[in-house]
Amino acid sequence: MLLQRLIEEYPTQFAEYAEKVLDSYFGNIFVTYQNEKILYVNKRMAASVHMSKEELTGMTLKELREQKLWLRSVSRELYDKKRDFNAYNVSKYGDELFTHIEPIFDNEGQVVMSAQFSIPKRMLTEFSNYFEQEKSGLQKYKDIADYLEAQKEAEEIVVCESPATKLAFADARFLASIDSTVLICGETGTGKDVLANFIFHHSRRSGHPFVPVNCSAIPAELVESEFFGYERGAFTGARSSGKSGLFEMANHGTLFLDEVGELPMSMQAKLLRALETGEVMRVGGTKLTNTDVRVIAATNRDLKRMVAEKKFREDLYYRLNVMPLFLPPLRERTEDILPLADQFLFRYNRKYGLSRMLNQEMRQGLLDYHWPGNIRELRNVIERYAISGRLVITGLGAGEDSDMAGLQGLEEGLSLREACDRFEQAYIQQALSKCSGSVAKAAEQLGIHRSLLYKKLKKGTE
Repeated sequence: MLLQRLIEEYPTQFAEYAEKVLDSYFGNIFVTYQNEKILYVNKRMAASVHMSKEELTGMTLKELREQKLWLRSVSRELYDKKRDFNAYNVSKYGDELFTHIEPIFDNEGQVVMSAQFSIPKRMLTEFSNYFEQEKSGLQKYKDIADYLEAQKEAEEIVVCESPATKLAFADARFLASIDSTVLICGETGTGKDVLANFIFHHSRRSGHPFVPVNCSAIPAELVESEFFGYERGAFTGARSSGKSGLFEMANHGTLFLDEVGELPMSMQAKLLRALETGEVMRVGGTKLTNTDVRVIAATNRDLKRMVAEKKFREDLYYRLNVMPLFLPPLRERTEDILPLADQFLFRYNRKYGLSRMLNQEMRQGLLDYHWPGNIRELRNVIERYAISGRLVITGLGAGEDSDMAGLQGLEEGLSLREACDRFEQAYIQQALSKCSGSVAKAAEQLGIHRSLLYKKLKKGTE
């Protein structure tokens, strides 16, 4: 009915344009009538047997079969089977065809026409190759997304209160403006990854991938395939589609090599070559791929001493140590301790739906501790406090645990929620007292909005 309407509305143009549409189909179309004559063929079908559309359309099926243009008569089979099916056929010119044929029934259920659609094998091969290329491209982006998701941690906090930290980040901002390799040195947990992120986000490559990798976390036997990727079938257990390496993932962006001093010697030479030339080759591959990657490396090891001890390549050391940055330990930047603790506590309160606060005794205890684990240790201590309500620092003073929970005055037998609510109300009243009853000032001191403080005060009177 729809075709009839179109014919009525566009009587002169419809037949012309309909034929152009059918001729534009990427495969072959072959329509027969009552197993007697050829009703229609498109241009590609005619060309596949070196004939014109007019020549083919004027033929009977008997004449066609006598010319033996195809190995089998799919149309004849359809009129016998009276159902659709798929078939493999070969033309007299050697073209292999994959065919689907459909019967067309009249109102009484009799087959009156057949519609045959064929695709040459070479075209299917082209489709398959194109599909694999597209799949490989999409897989590359999926690899990047999966890798970054696996590496993703909570959003890092940049705190620059101490002179030493301000100097480090000032140097980092300058280095972000140039495209050289950077080597960040410092103890474990000092925030070298935060500094690397800072450089990346302030660089001209910020619109491209930032790919972090912890070199110490990759098994030695997998380092090469992680860095450079692998082709399908490169080794037992390899993914059938192959896998992009870290250099490919970071192309035009930044590759952050954390704990670079842990790389095995066998990998250091290959890394050096990739840094020097930008060329990488997948494991099991035969062609080089050009990459444009900026490298930021970080280490808590003394690489110069490792070079002297023959544990780190001298040429790689000088290739990485173009622009060095040093991040001092937390004990040498005490002005950062309390701002970091407050930021961490805010994050974990929000994450766990809590409202913990640090009293003066706790804050002083944080300042007195020497933090051998640096910022990472501080973050873990604050998270434990947010969850348990007990601020416990291992190693304070004589090496014993220090419990600065500030839970005095709470009777035993309370549920955790009841104890939290009572402590919160007591802390709010203490803040109000210090601010001479000013809700606005107390809310500012507590770090919450005034409307939220009013709600908490109302809750305390219910």
